[in-house]
Amino acid sequence: MAMTLRLDGEREAKLRLVAEDEGRAMHAVVVTAIDDYLARRDARQFADLTDEIVERHATLLARLAE
Repeated sequence: MAMTLRLDGEREAKLRLVAEDEGRAMHAVVVTAIDDYLARRDARQFADLTDEIVERHATLLARLAE
């Protein structure tokens, strides 16, 4: 699936500078940024789910720890 990304001039200029600094294509920098965002989002969702499970089963977990 193809996607068109429209950036304002300031964002495009910053992206171009980062890409040039890293010796990579702007596309590669954007893909890496998206991958990083999705990984952080997944980690946050996992942490939230873990917290919910620990809270829901706090009594059982305390008994198991004894």
